[in-house]
Amino acid sequence: MKLKPNKILFITSFIPVIVFKVVTRVGETTLAQAKVATVVGLILALIQFTLSKKFIKHKNYLEKTFLGFLGVGTAWVYFTPPHLPSLFVNHSTDLLYFSLFLTTLIPQLFGYDPFTYNIAKQMAPEQVWNTTQFRTINLHLTYFWSGLFFINFLSSWLGHGIPLLSIILPLIIILGIGLPVVRIYPKYYLKKNFTSQPIDPSLLPGTAKELISQMPLGFHPEAADQLKAEIQFDLSGGGGGKMVLSISEGKCIVREGEVFSPTLTIHSPADIWLKIARREIDPARSLMDGFYKVEGDMNLLMKMGELFHHPTKGSEQILTQKGEKKVMKILAIQGSPRPKQSNTEILLQEFLKGARSRGAETETIYLKEKEIHSCVGCYTCWAKTPGTCVIKDDMPEILEKVKGCDILVYATPLYNYNMTSLLKAFQERLLPLLDPHLIKSGETYRHPQRYEVKRKMILISTCGFPEISHFDGLRHIFRHIEQSGQVPLVGELMMPAAELLKQEGLKDKSQDILQSVYRAGIEAVRDGRVSKETEAQIQKPLITPDELAEMANLWWDSHLQGITQGKPQDGGTEDMRLLLRGMAATFNSQAAGDLKATIQFKVTGKQTGNWYLSIENGRCIFNEGLVDSPILTIKTPSEVWLAIANKEIDGQQAFMEGKYTATGDMNLLMRLRTLFGSQRS
Repeated sequence: MKLKPNKILFITSFIPVIVFKVVTRVGETTLAQAKVATVVGLILALIQFTLSKKFIKHKNYLEKTFLGFLGVGTAWVYFTPPHLPSLFVNHSTDLLYFSLFLTTLIPQLFGYDPFTYNIAKQMAPEQVWNTTQFRTINLHLTYFWSGLFFINFLSSWLGHGIPLLSIILPLIIILGIGLPVVRIYPKYYLKKNFTSQPIDPSLLPGTAKELISQMPLGFHPEAADQLKAEIQFDLSGGGGGKMVLSISEGKCIVREGEVFSPTLTIHSPADIWLKIARREIDPARSLMDGFYKVEGDMNLLMKMGELFHHPTKGSEQILTQKGEKKVMKILAIQGSPRPKQSNTEILLQEFLKGARSRGAETETIYLKEKEIHSCVGCYTCWAKTPGTCVIKDDMPEILEKVKGCDILVYATPLYNYNMTSLLKAFQERLLPLLDPHLIKSGETYRHPQRYEVKRKMILISTCGFPEISHFDGLRHIFRHIEQSGQVPLVGELMMPAAELLKQEGLKDKSQDILQSVYRAGIEAVRDGRVSKETEAQIQKPLITPDELAEMANLWWDSHLQGITQGKPQDGGTEDMRLLLRGMAATFNSQAAGDLKATIQFKVTGKQTGNWYLSIENGRCIFNEGLVDSPILTIKTPSEVWLAIANKEIDGQQAFMEGKYTATGDMNLLMRLRTLFGSQRS
């Protein structure tokens, strides 16, 4: 194996002292011989010191000690009275070990790096130098070496120059005890301090990318205090990707992509990071062994254990009457006519993922894909075949699943301020679960449940309106069902303006909503209900109602008969005014910082007009008309800018080909991609 310069120079650092000892012990030592020995040793020590300074960033205390020892020795034998040089030569071994003892003892007492620290730096990767474990290990080893050198000093001093005590025994101590301990102790220390109890893999996502996406759910704002930082993950291999955790004002959000100048960057194979999260391997030892690499603030890396907690098994394990553990079963009834593409489906599946992370068993029934006829009101299920419906379709099978679930989730988009007809038909067909008799509950009468009910309800709904009040009618229905049917409603996950979930430019903001929905799934299983705080986070608007209304109206205007030939354009924007208005809505204030600017658009082509964007105080406002002295002016045919926005052509290439022009601050032009739209772009 090829030795690196740092290892070669570490080995050669002992040569000056060895040469000095050999020369002084050849024959009977004379003053002239001692002078030659000290000068030769000093020259070699100076050469060693010079080479280390040139090839190694960090000179160790060992070289400085040998250089100082030989420098003092040279001055001693040359400049002291004739009877004193022999004192240095005869006790040089004692003095050398005592010098090493002081070198290993004193520096750290005055706040300097310990003796072994700079030596270890030459052997360990740079990213571990500032870790707590690295410094602690070296401090322990330094005091260990201090003890060994003091023992060697006593052995040599009390041995009065006897080779067995001054040379052989100290070498045995150094080679037989010191060096093996140096190799063994770091691994022993890390193993001793590593929490080796692995985490149940079922509590963690299956990929590192999903793991990072869910880290904000375990964020501890109290531990973060006033921390403001961005952590970039660069995870290679299957299940990896580039992810960013942003921590600010006691909150943590995650997004895909890269960030400019992160506080901390972690480069790791995805499988290694997943094993670290599962506590299958020690993160500190893995870092020292080079399994993953980091750049930036190492203190932040060391603090991640405080900032984020691992999941633990909670109340998701229900005990049966016999004391046996039972897995919570969640049955989701999805009532959207567009079952796999709806906004309701996005929320529902995020909720179920959170529930599964706590060990729940989930199933989704898409009513659109089932044959469920409307209730005909014949009461056969009450009078002739109690508990059994006369209609032969898919509903009897679904009823059995309803009876066996612990949580029944109703998921529906808001249609005419109510549930969809699919879900309404399903609800009506729940009649066999009720007994026809009337019993009084409080001030009103109701039908009792035919079977013992232990299940709870959760309602998930989305709408296009920007205000939460549009759900009031739907909420009233389910709260009335709760009061009359003895089935507790333990969560209302309502998201207004849900169409924004699919807006690429709002991915970062909508990620907060999805994380809250995921958290709702965790809470439903762990706590038995969704917290009001989590419900409020899901209802939080992504943009203002006025902004949404204008965007919606512009969109509908561009899709009405006569504007785009009556044919909606899938996946792209076909209206310049709508596009610029959307740019303002998806403005990335974090990327803008304290930017103050105006961007004028002078548009020709099929859709002419003058519009400008005003950026100030972290906001971007869309305006019509011309503005005086804009910072940047873009002149473009509408069809060119729309093609750029729809990713049909490359913006930079279009500029180079002269398809549009720009005057003013060209740096601002280059920043448009990060200022507008998702930070993942």
